[in-house]
Amino acid sequence: MVKVFEVTRDPRLLDQYYNLRERCYRKELALEDFDGSEESLDRKGDILLVHQGGQCIGGARISPAASIPFELPELRGAAMRYCVWERFAVAPEHRSLQLIRDFNAGLIECSIALGYDRALVLSSLRNARFYRQCHSALGVEFEIRRPVPEISTGAFAGMEHYLSLSRLQPPGTPMQMAA
Repeated sequence: MVKVFEVTRDPRLLDQYYNLRERCYRKELALEDFDGSEESLDRKGDILLVHQGGQCIGGARISPAASIPFELPELRGAAMRYCVWERFAVAPEHRSLQLIRDFNAGLIECSIALGYDRALVLSSLRNARFYRQCHSALGVEFEIRRPVPEISTGAFAGMEHYLSLSRLQPPGTPMQMAA
């Protein structure tokens, strides 16, 4: 069966995604009180889903950068647009290296289509290293920048968070490494 990657506002698929992220975050991150239901940032951003046969099997939110309480100095005042990739969730029974790589490629392509030049990611160091591997396989630079413990609030208090930066590039564009 074909897997479809798309930004959607379909309420049925979005409800499936919200339920999926709640299940994943509660079980895998041990956030027993995590509420995966729609958040205000879900309405302000774009939700990229992967679905198969009418069933959501994964998703992530692409939010305007204003959704995080800090910015990178090198992006301040820059003539580029950047977003934040948040709330990654993929159903464990569908999780594979290929699906995660395809999903990362979908996030990159979708973010470029939405007009973004860079994407910020907050994740554990383990996940940041995995995302970097996926990006490298796609020829897209992904830098793990620094720990940001101050971002750990609410349900995520006390959890490890690293800030990473993806330099989005259209396919075929030579990668420009940071100096």
